[in-house]
Amino acid sequence: MIRLSSLVQPQKSSLAVLLAASVFYSGIVMAAPVKVAFTGDQGAGEGARAVLSLIASEGADLLLVQGDLGYGDGKAATWEENMTQALGADFPVLTVVGNHENYEWPLYKRLIQQRIDRADGLSCSGDTGVRALCRYKNIEIVQVSPGIDEVEGVDGDANYADFIESSFAESTAPWRICAWHKNQSKMQTGKKSDATGWGVYDACLDAGAMIALAHEHAYSRSYLLSDFESQEISHKNSEMTLEPGKSFAVVSGLGGHEVREQVQGGDWWASIYTASQGATHGALFCTFEETTADCYFKAIDGAVPDQFTLKTRLGSVSESATTAPVAAAEAPGNRSVITEPVVEPTEAEVADLEAPAATRILSEEQPAVVETEIVEPTVAESVVEAETYSVLTSDSISDESEDSGPLTVVSSPGVAADNAVPPPTELEANVSTTQVASGGSASSDSGTGSISLFLVLVMMARIRLRGFANRSN
Repeated sequence: MIRLSSLVQPQKSSLAVLLAASVFYSGIVMAAPVKVAFTGDQGAGEGARAVLSLIASEGADLLLVQGDLGYGDGKAATWEENMTQALGADFPVLTVVGNHENYEWPLYKRLIQQRIDRADGLSCSGDTGVRALCRYKNIEIVQVSPGIDEVEGVDGDANYADFIESSFAESTAPWRICAWHKNQSKMQTGKKSDATGWGVYDACLDAGAMIALAHEHAYSRSYLLSDFESQEISHKNSEMTLEPGKSFAVVSGLGGHEVREQVQGGDWWASIYTASQGATHGALFCTFEETTADCYFKAIDGAVPDQFTLKTRLGSVSESATTAPVAAAEAPGNRSVITEPVVEPTEAEVADLEAPAATRILSEEQPAVVETEIVEPTVAESVVEAETYSVLTSDSISDESEDSGPLTVVSSPGVAADNAVPPPTELEANVSTTQVASGGSASSDSGTGSISLFLVLVMMARIRLRGFANRSN
């Protein structure tokens, strides 16, 4: 005889979560940390060389220079020589065009591209230093040049916001950086006027990318912002989580040229380091790991005026680590890890979450149920089934009940009514009437009694299956 308990094989959701997590995390290969230095407004003199020596001594793996390289005609060769002496000929360096690249930009651009080609693990596509997408290990950098009208061949009014958006649209990098030279006035502490428009800031914000700038010869970092144009602060903690709709901007313009005083400020600034605070040249350093980054600004005299920590919710690793185990736990009858993104719950799923605990326990333990229509058995079918399983006695029923356990009904809204025994159908009533009229009884006629007992068991099975189907729905 087929047991009702064999029709359903409960799957424990807690076991599914552990299995999903172990399978997922066992496939993650932890990437080596990447230390990035950020600077700009360099020049080719002693100050610039001191900053490059600092970058080398701090053990940086990549240098991002946000424009204004040599300042003046005939300085490109000296600029490249300074780089090579301090960092080496193959050290990866990325720069964006600044307004002072009106001298020798074609030469700078060629030197930069040659350095990119020599560097191990660094790749770029697009217009180098102007409109490009670069990748170095677990970091993607989008270079744009809004507001740069002083350099021949560079369009400062191009639609750079769309380029940023499209560049990050399919990104799987856990760390994303937007890099350009000029600023909006509110995004620097000096006398600079609006030069870029807010569109590029918004595009980086939507991608959860940090924004690295220069132009103003000072250092300043904003708090985590949810809107750059209105300077809407998410919080003022030193630990900031980058995600779509939340980012920050940093101006690191103490690369070697003159240091300027503070002219303006605002409550959205987490750190300001200018000549007014006794600043000297230096660079920002961030060590990017899988999902966290430790950052600090260090000056050439050893001062550290700013320190902060970043976390990321971007990229394939962090997003999958967050969503895959949850998806696996919520999948009914889960037998494998679900890798698709988790979608918003339906109204029915929300209602299920709000149901009493007893109802949720039942639904969590049920595997996927294929809905089938329960067809009432005919008398002829009942006779065939009765003959197939032979004569059923009360002793066999008792033995089967002991093996499979009693049927337990958990009271919960919408279930108790389905578990109630329904009145007999017209067919069942006719069968009983016929038996009485013919003088037969369940106790005196084994054949007729077996048929009646089988019909009762069919009714019980139908009730139980209906209850399972309703709970699974």
